[in-house]
Amino acid sequence: MKAPALKLGVVQFMAFPNTDRNPEALLASLKSLALDSDFGLVELTRMPDSKTLAQVRSLLQTAQLDCGFAATPVILRQGLNPSATDELTRKTAVAELKSCVDEAIALGAKTLTLMSGPFGGDERGELKAFIQTLDEICDYAADKSPDKPLLVLVEPFDRNVDKKALVGPSHLAGVLASEMLARRKNFGLLIDLSHLPLLNEAIDECLIALPSDSVRHVHIGNCVVVPDDPLYGDQHPPFGYHRSENGVEQVRVFLSALHYSGYFSRPSPYNLPTVSFEVKPLPDQDPLVVLANAKRVLKEALSG
Repeated sequence: MKAPALKLGVVQFMAFPNTDRNPEALLASLKSLALDSDFGLVELTRMPDSKTLAQVRSLLQTAQLDCGFAATPVILRQGLNPSATDELTRKTAVAELKSCVDEAIALGAKTLTLMSGPFGGDERGELKAFIQTLDEICDYAADKSPDKPLLVLVEPFDRNVDKKALVGPSHLAGVLASEMLARRKNFGLLIDLSHLPLLNEAIDECLIALPSDSVRHVHIGNCVVVPDDPLYGDQHPPFGYHRSENGVEQVRVFLSALHYSGYFSRPSPYNLPTVSFEVKPLPDQDPLVVLANAKRVLKEALSG
């Protein structure tokens, strides 16, 4: 496979743990990413305050760095459930997600990523509730930015290991995407390589289950599926961590499968198709060294 033209990104709050709620640390981490011309996209979450938001937006504009907004940390930290069959619980999540849309637009983000709530045993009812939530969020995003509507992305997570989310298995993500794509133009899926082993799914199995035009962004990361390991679950360890699942070969297969699915020729709000690293340094590791490691893995995968 010829190396595709792409925009390389990084999930800031994963690469630099515990910085997204610390203005000084957040800005320092973004400056280090802005100085690395390999990166053209940063994925951020809720800002600590309005002053920091303005400073971040200015830095991104100066560096010509694109931005995506992740609402998933907001959902997890607040225990929100966008797929709740209880209407009051669902509406609480919707209100918070609309606030995330406002902040994403204020930052200049072009995408907003969210997840479903936990699987509660009523797959059909919860999926219906989640679709209702997505309808509301997609409409709100389109109303707030009518010229270039914010693209709302759903990221599937594991069903049985860590996040235990409704969405979830790729077959269900495919059902969701088919339904939403028929209803809203500003909807897509975000597929994370690190979640596939946790779902016990092969790469090609995942992509075959999804509508061909539904995948609009991808993450490259790693995971551990050995229960007695301290990093078991959805912890995004660096590449090369012992007992982990993904490395050069898995990244190569993922990129190849994406290529044959048409991902790298699909329209993107960022002009180029996007691939972001979602990796987390261990407590004694330098985030920039871990990101350099990830870039070496990607480079080797693309050269194979």
